[in-house]
Amino acid sequence: MSGGLLEEYRAEVERIFGEELVSLTLYGSHAAGEPEPGVDISILIVVRDLRREALTAYRNIAHRYARRGIPAPPIFTEEFLRGSADVFPLEFLGMMERRRVLSGADVLAGITVATENLRHQVEFEMKGKLLSLRRMYMHAFGNKELIDLMRNTVGPIVSVARGLLLLSNRDAPHGKLEILDGIESRFGVRLTALREALAARRGGKIPPARAEELFFEYLENVERLCSLVDGYNAERSE
Repeated sequence: MSGGLLEEYRAEVERIFGEELVSLTLYGSHAAGEPEPGVDISILIVVRDLRREALTAYRNIAHRYARRGIPAPPIFTEEFLRGSADVFPLEFLGMMERRRVLSGADVLAGITVATENLRHQVEFEMKGKLLSLRRMYMHAFGNKELIDLMRNTVGPIVSVARGLLLLSNRDAPHGKLEILDGIESRFGVRLTALREALAARRGGKIPPARAEELFFEYLENVERLCSLVDGYNAERSE
């Protein structure tokens, strides 16, 4: 990641939002100094008041920075930020874990995330992904499309599944394989189809003749993750 790019970007954001800018924060793998290949730079902008003129001015530079690896970021007002941790707990924890303030205040420092809100979001998103997989299967024609379906969905599924580890230990790994290791160890499950799809996402090959069988194993793995988060409260009380 180019420090020059971030410095240029910081100056543009300060110019656009001026005194309304509360915080410009870099978060994710780039903030940790361990950027994942092909992963865009993640930015959070917080302002006191979001004026139409400022939003329009940012729109005018958005495409230029998106081409260089900084897509248009979430822009929060202070009030909206304070009232959103209960709605986006996974996202807030992700920002809080690995962050670097580029300008202004560290607005994430005083935020707390309730376990029940986190559990609810993980359940909501995991079950939504399961329903989407079933629907997408109906529209996948041929083995190649099935393989592509698994390659394209495994990353987001594992990212949400990381929430299972965050529920029991807020210090959870970020690497996809390490997340699967942690879930298998913590809950005593096997997620072999997710591992195979993840290997394919990283360049491994899935034989076309195996696509249909693997997809249903993949679906079973996601169903198992849904059951784990659905029963989290009961599991925790044992």
